[in-house]
Formats: sequence, structure tokens, C-alpha cells
Amino acid sequence: MGSVDDYVGRFDGDKKEWLTTMIGYMRKNHPSLEEIISYQIPTFKFDGQYIAFSVAKEHFTFHTLDFEVIEELKSLLPKAKFGKGSAKVPFSDRAAIPVLFEACERIIERSSHRRGAHKVMKS
Repeated sequence: MGSVDDYVGRFDGDKKEWLTTMIGYMRKNHPSLEEIISYQIPTFKFDGQYIAFSVAKEHFTFHTLDFEVIEELKSLLPKAKFGKGSAKVPFSDRAAIPVLFEACERIIERSSHRRGAHKVMKS
């Protein structure tokens, strides 16, 4: 299966730059999240949620189960294409990077709030 670093090491150019940027952001800002290779791509798992990254020939893909954030990204990333749980961003759209950083924060924040609400409900 290999590690996240092994995955990133398979690429160069824009692919490696985007992966390094996004994975580096997650490692720096959320070092406690579980970092694994899942479905053959780098994935950060937490609270029944995940944020994952992959690359294709012409785009970087941001994956999550937080479909509300994906909907929000549709208005923030006009150059991207979208799937149910993904945003496919052209490598040329560098302005998307801080938007994706913010999306990571929203997903993690929303997940922790849901976990907190769940704990209250269980008590």
C-alpha cells in the first residue's frame, strides 16, 4: 500500500506541488488527524469523516463526505468541476488553494461540532 509520502513521491510538477501543499497544510495545522492511504490516495480521517487528495492528468481532486462543503465550493471555485463528494480543480487555478484550506477547516470544525452535539445527546 505505501505511505502518503510514497504516493506523493510518484509525481512531479504541478501534481507534486498541489499534493505537497495540501498534505503539508493538513500536517502542519492538524497533526493529530489519522493520515493513511485509503482507496489508493492520501486521506486524513477523523470523527467518521475524511479529507482526501488525488491528482489526474489536468486537475487536483479534493474529496470529502461533507457534501454541504462541496456545495459551498461550487460558488467559490468557478473553474472546478464537481462530483458528489469531490471538487476537481485545474492545476492552473492557484487561487483555489486558500479556498481549499478554508474548506478543510470548515469540514474539521463542523465534524467536531457534530461530535460534541452527539456526545451531549448520548448523555
